[in-house]
Amino acid sequence: MNKAALISFIPLLAALVVVFWLDPRTPQYRSSYDPAAADSSIANWFSHLNEWPRAPRYDFFDFDAATGRTRPVGKPEFAQKYAFGKYRYALDVQIREDRLYYVSWGVDEQQRGGAWTAVGEGTRQPDGRWFTVWSCLDLTELGSNGGGAWLEFSPDMRRIFVRYYHDTLPFGSAAIEEGEAEALPLPPERKLEGRIFTYEETLPQLGDKPFVLVGRVVDQHGQGVAAAAVKRRAAGRIETHSDARGFFRLELEKIEQLTLVCAGKLGYANGAITLDQQTAFAAVGAQNGQTALATIVLHKSDDVDHRNYEYTPPQRLERSGATERYAADKHLYCGNCHRGTYDEWKTSRHATMAKNPLTSRAFSHDAMPVALVRGDTTDNCTPCHSPSLASTLHSFNLNGMTLLDATGVHLEGNHCDFCHKIEAVTDPFKPGLAGSVRLLRPNPADERVPGKVKRVFGPLPDVTYLFMGASYNPLFQTGALCAGCHEHKLENGIAGQGTYSEWKQTKYAQPGADYKECQACHMPVYSPQAPKPIRMPDGSLFTPPSAVTNDERKNNGREIAISGTRYRPFHEGHRHDFPGSDSASMMSQAIAMRVETRRDGDSLLVDVTLENTGAGHALPSGHGLKRLVLVVTGRQRAAEVFDGARMLPPEESLEGEVRSGVVIGRRFFGQSAAEAASSARGGAANWAVPYWRAQHLESDTRLWPGKPQTYNFRLTGAENAQVKLIYRRASPTWLRELGLSPKEGTAGAAPLDTIVAQWR
Repeated sequence: MNKAALISFIPLLAALVVVFWLDPRTPQYRSSYDPAAADSSIANWFSHLNEWPRAPRYDFFDFDAATGRTRPVGKPEFAQKYAFGKYRYALDVQIREDRLYYVSWGVDEQQRGGAWTAVGEGTRQPDGRWFTVWSCLDLTELGSNGGGAWLEFSPDMRRIFVRYYHDTLPFGSAAIEEGEAEALPLPPERKLEGRIFTYEETLPQLGDKPFVLVGRVVDQHGQGVAAAAVKRRAAGRIETHSDARGFFRLELEKIEQLTLVCAGKLGYANGAITLDQQTAFAAVGAQNGQTALATIVLHKSDDVDHRNYEYTPPQRLERSGATERYAADKHLYCGNCHRGTYDEWKTSRHATMAKNPLTSRAFSHDAMPVALVRGDTTDNCTPCHSPSLASTLHSFNLNGMTLLDATGVHLEGNHCDFCHKIEAVTDPFKPGLAGSVRLLRPNPADERVPGKVKRVFGPLPDVTYLFMGASYNPLFQTGALCAGCHEHKLENGIAGQGTYSEWKQTKYAQPGADYKECQACHMPVYSPQAPKPIRMPDGSLFTPPSAVTNDERKNNGREIAISGTRYRPFHEGHRHDFPGSDSASMMSQAIAMRVETRRDGDSLLVDVTLENTGAGHALPSGHGLKRLVLVVTGRQRAAEVFDGARMLPPEESLEGEVRSGVVIGRRFFGQSAAEAASSARGGAANWAVPYWRAQHLESDTRLWPGKPQTYNFRLTGAENAQVKLIYRRASPTWLRELGLSPKEGTAGAAPLDTIVAQWR
């Protein structure tokens, strides 16, 4: 080669080296770690790890069916301590027959940096490798992570070649990373690699012939599991169900580097299989056939409800200095990982129903003393208002422990860990834990499952985080779940809550285009669209706050937990602020109001038509304390004019207030609190009588879907009129009986009145 050619070749060679270095398809290690963090930060993370009082271990136990407890098993067939990756995570491995278990911990400066601890378990594959699912806790950031790993041991078991993935990361062509582990003691000079990205081209479907995945769902004994829901992770929907022998078939339009297929059925913990294109789909292609095989194993859940289970608080914690002690219970609080969901829930009525001032006072100053005077000691309130407390009681007695005694997690109302422990709703005509809600709480002594939560039920079969022990339960997709507390009758037949049975009478409960479950409105799915402004009764525009972040909108999905960069399709996530009658914008859209006026001599005739156009039940629904108040006021110059034949009843008037209008709701016949407490006889039809003091239902004038009601007013001498439709949370007279001041415009912590429609 002459000198000129050599000079021109050297830059070309350098360029090729750069190309190979940057090309992710090149099997060349490129550390994705950021530059080393400051020594003080790393020392701080190590202190977090060292201060952890009891790491969420994954010890190795068997379940003793005779005693219902777990017990340590004998010595494993293989046990070894390893160091893994660049930052030498500790990795303790045990093998028992065809099962492998491990616990890992360490620090690194990835993303925000911090101390991590993880547990994992898996089985031996036909090719001799072990496939495991792992779950991780971030001790510094109070977050979580999860994923899977293939472990391939050297012949002497001293080294492990690891291919692993994070299931919070977007899948595609570069989902898998590679690393290595080596048995301890490890020489200080020995360098380990821990983040080598691999690359596999995504295989698109050729023409109209999809790839086919034939699989089977089996239990731990190899028996087929029928009717299991099957879907790919974050696929957006349940794609199929297993047949009577456990078999299923999926058609795939593309094959990424990883395909996560999950299955779930009530009574089993969710299971998953991760198909690596390099092996599971090695034979897939236009010339080599288009079918792959997979087996998903579901492990039977304990079917005993363990009453000694202690609920995990929902709170979200914030770090408050290096001196804070670490505790597994606090790190596994639901709000630490599911921060967006927690922030929604904590503003909801579900979060406050055990400590709402109006609820507490109504119970302590009315419902309880009146019942005791009658000789009725049954507590119908605690089973729904403090359900986790109720679940610890053997009976519901007003002379025993009630919601007034709730403390700690039991003050959190319908909180995460309670709701997601519901297995079934049996008799919806008894309130909450008094008859309708059946729980299946895990065995707190079962140390086969790390952490305290151990098991949750939910609507998705593709949740496999080990600390949660997720179990698919289709109940969570139906309004029957809500019926557990939103439907019950008193012994005299009066409905304390009747929302579910009301829904059953509407078109929304019938098969067809109008069918909607409760969750469709009160736990709506997320939408990538920015909220649209809503015209409020006073004419102003209100734009609801967005429940979706810009990052989620950009990635077209809801972020999974706090450490997630993988996104679920929006329609797989449901809001947990439970919007309803407390939402002025929702109420404004639920009721249509039309007003027509005409002259009749010196009178102004006003016809007001109200129609329930947006609710799948009567309005107002729920307990009989709520009502709609339609107020019509005329004006003659500066003076107000009323319809003398339609004056509001005195028990619905605020102090010094005179208005004409109509009260819409359930009106009961019964005694006042003072009369009931004194054992007086008789009673009267009165808007201030709550349902628990009712002798019978006097009238029901509520608005039902598709049944408009028209109200006529005559305003003698009026030149014009004003019409307001007000949502009222309780009778002003009843609030005064409780010692609360309706003049201040509040019913407990909420406004007494909310205008939902207005016409001038």
